[in-house]
Amino acid sequence: MGKGEVVVSELIEQLNTKNRLERCAIFIWGVLIYAIAFSIFFSPRNIVTGGSTGLSLLLRDGLGIDPSISVFVVSFGLLIVGYFLLGKYETFKALFGVILLPIFMEFSSVFQTFFDVTDSSLFLVVFFGGIMMGLGNGMIVRSGYSVGGFLTIYQILYKYFGISIGKSTLWINGTLIFISGFFFGFSNSLYAVIGLYVSSVVTDKVMLETSITKTFYIVTEKEKDISQYIVENLGYGVTVVNAKGGYSNDNKKVLMCAVPTRQYYQLKEVIQSIDKDVFFLITDTYEIYGGV
Repeated sequence: MGKGEVVVSELIEQLNTKNRLERCAIFIWGVLIYAIAFSIFFSPRNIVTGGSTGLSLLLRDGLGIDPSISVFVVSFGLLIVGYFLLGKYETFKALFGVILLPIFMEFSSVFQTFFDVTDSSLFLVVFFGGIMMGLGNGMIVRSGYSVGGFLTIYQILYKYFGISIGKSTLWINGTLIFISGFFFGFSNSLYAVIGLYVSSVVTDKVMLETSITKTFYIVTEKEKDISQYIVENLGYGVTVVNAKGGYSNDNKKVLMCAVPTRQYYQLKEVIQSIDKDVFFLITDTYEIYGGV
């Protein structure tokens, strides 16, 4: 085993324990907010915005299965598949959420009695539901954990077929929303698109800064270890640029890479853990063209 592999392995272990209580608290609150948004706004009006929760509404209508049960069964099944195809690290990050989300869905269903939106404007329902769901999802992403579910499928498609998570999310959720039109009417599908858009905007713009992509410029003496982590663990490319210090005239290596904002916090912590003396800049990136 090479030195770089040891560094990455130890780093992952450190990230699992660092600020665990704070991360867990953020994650729990995020899952609770997400579950309440689903139970109050989307479930009573049969708004399918995708994912395992959207699929649960189709299964409830077609087979009479309680949404919390179907979310757990689907997510747990995908978690097992993910263990063999993605590894134990990704499985660990999702295990807590796979258990917690169905519990909170069942618990938050009692709020439907106090907040009845069945007679409210459908636009207002999906708008405020999207805000609340985006807030919860943003907190989940920021915690470094996940609720599993369809995210496992997206990660598998990216790892083995090179399909970006953004594209696979669009295709799969789009298919679910289209199918929901046959169950609940295509007007509901159109409103579901609005809810999904509002949720994604809140997640990306409010909780995760201003852009959906961040570009890192990293000046480090440990470019091999950092490059290895980005390529092997995150699955993104790295450009190495030869540079010279303007004051010291020392030759340096600058790493440049673009990652989704949802992985911005994780990568930042990794860089700082690998190289205590690192210098890096992070910028918002609004468009990326081309690739290798």
